[in-house]
Amino acid sequence: MSSILHYIWSKGALPESGLRTTAGKELYIRVPGNCSTCEPNIFKEAVIEIDGVLFGGSVILLDETELQKSFQTCGTEETTVLIVSLSSSPKSTEHCYDKTAQLHITCTQEFIQEFHATISQEEKFLCNSTIVELPNKHLSSVLSELLVERLEDKQEIIERIFQQCDQRWDDTLLKIAIRSFGFGIQSDIFEAWANLLNTQALGKHSDNQLQVEAIFFGQAGLLDDESIPYYYRNDAIKNVYYNELKREFHFLQNKFNLKKLDYRAWGNSTPHVRIARLATLYLLKRFTVSGITTANTLTDMYKLLNHSLSGYWQNHTCFGGTETCGNGCMRQKQVDIIIINSIVPMLYVYGKHRRDEKMCKRGIELLREIDSEENSIIKRWKEQGMQPKCAADSQALLHLHRSYCKTNNCMNCRFALHYIRRKLTIK
Repeated sequence: MSSILHYIWSKGALPESGLRTTAGKELYIRVPGNCSTCEPNIFKEAVIEIDGVLFGGSVILLDETELQKSFQTCGTEETTVLIVSLSSSPKSTEHCYDKTAQLHITCTQEFIQEFHATISQEEKFLCNSTIVELPNKHLSSVLSELLVERLEDKQEIIERIFQQCDQRWDDTLLKIAIRSFGFGIQSDIFEAWANLLNTQALGKHSDNQLQVEAIFFGQAGLLDDESIPYYYRNDAIKNVYYNELKREFHFLQNKFNLKKLDYRAWGNSTPHVRIARLATLYLLKRFTVSGITTANTLTDMYKLLNHSLSGYWQNHTCFGGTETCGNGCMRQKQVDIIIINSIVPMLYVYGKHRRDEKMCKRGIELLREIDSEENSIIKRWKEQGMQPKCAADSQALLHLHRSYCKTNNCMNCRFALHYIRRKLTIK
């Protein structure tokens, strides 16, 4: 009971308005105060407004058992401004000082059991169904806060990559974009390849298409003959383009001591077309920090990313593979994913570095212009009654799931606070 009361008070789970003391006086919590580890039930330096008058002092938290004891053990009338008590059944509070205000809270035994199961991470609060009942204004506010949290989490990752790239923003953007080309399913493998990619070697040969493609495919481990499906291998080995790439990579590998990914990391997938698209983006020299910061509209972003493949990759899906009807531009959903997962976080982080609040907001505005993502997590939220209107909402819900629901981090969740408020009766 005491742990519940401590959580309720320290997290601000009580309603902001409508509180009354046991004597019927209107009460507002202006400053909740601070507690120490040796006195977890006493919050000192609190400020409470009672019937329009401000009082400063200590708030004492008491559970049902402690309420039966003498208040003399909790503090003096001069230092105590509010006694907050908690019980599992409604009842009036008879123990009152004339000069000490009291607030009494009741909750069900079922909720007490649920709280302790949640805090021990055995279960989660059953709050999903209550989220959709929030007023739109409140719901939008919480989703906006979750979105910023997600971007700040990504900021830590981008900052680390930025340092690994010797503080070169364009190289950082490229490596972030590479992960997004995994489209969720293969993001980790693409990231492993990005970590190996030598951007300094790329920079020295950025005007040579064959050498850029050799570095991309070679460091991805896809110029090893064993990486090619056996039914395509003979055709690939005889192909002029494939052999030119191998020759160039062998030269550049020795020159720059290039490392390469084990081709077996790709499994049975064929990421060749996506890697070819990344190489083309790099060669076009428009997918840069300067490029994304000067793109004024979402349409401009689409133009920045969209391009058709030419040459070998216009009609092949992997080395030696049979010809296809052609690899045109990426689908819009794919471009949206790249904007969501690489361009928006980069705008946010770069804006932070430049102290440019407008740039940070521009990234968030882009998310509000893009349709909501579609995946298994968002589908489950929709089944609960949530209706994400845009990518900003879906990104917030993804963060809610991964950082709170999935990890049983209910104790720090804003929606859990709303759920708890519904479970309490204030008297």
